[in-house]
Amino acid sequence: MELIGLTLSTVFLPFLPFRSAPRLCRAHALVALVLLAVVAIHGVSLRPVLVESLTLALLIIVAIWWAEVIRIARLSDALLLSAQLSIALYVANSLLWLAASLASGLLPDPFSFFEGFINPRFFGAWVTLSWPLLLLRPRLFDELAPSFVRWLPGLLFVLAALWWSLAYFSGTRATWLAAAVTLALTALCSPAARRVALRGILAIAAGYVLHQLLFVQMPSWVTGLASTDALDRLREGVSLSNRDVLWRRAWQGILERPWLGAGPMMFSATNNGIASTTHNIVLQLAYEWGVPFALLVIAATARALWRQFLRCRIETGASMDPIRLVLWMCIVGGLIEAQLDGLLSAPHSQLLFVVLVAWLLSLNQSPPVRLTALQSNLWKVLRFAPLAMMLILWWAIWPELSNLEAWETETFERTGAGHFQPRFWLQGVVFPSM
Repeated sequence: MELIGLTLSTVFLPFLPFRSAPRLCRAHALVALVLLAVVAIHGVSLRPVLVESLTLALLIIVAIWWAEVIRIARLSDALLLSAQLSIALYVANSLLWLAASLASGLLPDPFSFFEGFINPRFFGAWVTLSWPLLLLRPRLFDELAPSFVRWLPGLLFVLAALWWSLAYFSGTRATWLAAAVTLALTALCSPAARRVALRGILAIAAGYVLHQLLFVQMPSWVTGLASTDALDRLREGVSLSNRDVLWRRAWQGILERPWLGAGPMMFSATNNGIASTTHNIVLQLAYEWGVPFALLVIAATARALWRQFLRCRIETGASMDPIRLVLWMCIVGGLIEAQLDGLLSAPHSQLLFVVLVAWLLSLNQSPPVRLTALQSNLWKVLRFAPLAMMLILWWAIWPELSNLEAWETETFERTGAGHFQPRFWLQGVVFPSM
């Protein structure tokens, strides 16, 4: 899915008019320098380096491109409505599945309930990256259906509560922690932001009530058996579920290669028997890319988040557009959860995070810049550079795609794993031996 999304973007985006060509030129130059440095340093493992570094580079470039498209086409409200409708569709499907399970006399099991998620804990990342969007009413209905507008806040509140009932049922403690920290930071922004945070708190509380009703009490009434309760996960307290083992191994690798790192994807090059990521994005960056690079990323991220926070404080007046605030909440929550889970490593949630970043960037009005003749001619060539990078990425991953079934069989036999792990590979097998 991530590869297809990137491919379509690199094919169609170069033909759209852009006012941010100078910024994209700088981004291309920076990405090229980083890629050359990484390949030169970790050239021994060329294909893993290309797969990981090219994917991350393309995600950054495509985010800048899509931000310009969203801004020019004024797609922000349409994106908000699309996200809310998608969540509504998923919730409706989940409720039908729950009803079917209870009608069959079966207890709902998180590990079979969330179809498409190998581990129900992964579902929490989707909730973290999306639930603040349910706190905002789309403005498209103001003119299309004025009579429907007065019912919309209540419907969105119920939808947010149902979304959170699924989050409780998944047992993703990192999602609960990310929401708590995000709401606390939001409350520090402004009085208007505190009202948004209050709605969020009420929705989360209502979600817990619905979780108890739909997934605990009702199954017990129907089947006579005790069902899974979110409190069971909370009673585990500060249990890290082997995260401490992953963190110690990552720290040991950082001490061994602090400056340049072990190379992209290299944390998963050996089977540690637990997980294919460190479950901490800071340790992941430092282990694979080196401590200096990790510190640069942390500094740039902190600066960008602080600037967006200040913009939220300025814009949260009587005529505010709270879309920036809820997007900021989504991104902050995602970064918090990424310190405990593989949210920024698993391709699906990684792609969703990049879409949110592009959406937030689209709200920044960049002044029009006139290109010189040299810059204009240079841009005619550079705009196709991401497409060339995409072709190289397809070349790097093609051996797996062309022989996927045999690769799956081999890796299952070698690792003893019965299911896929996040990112592009199986636990302990970055690429097949064939």
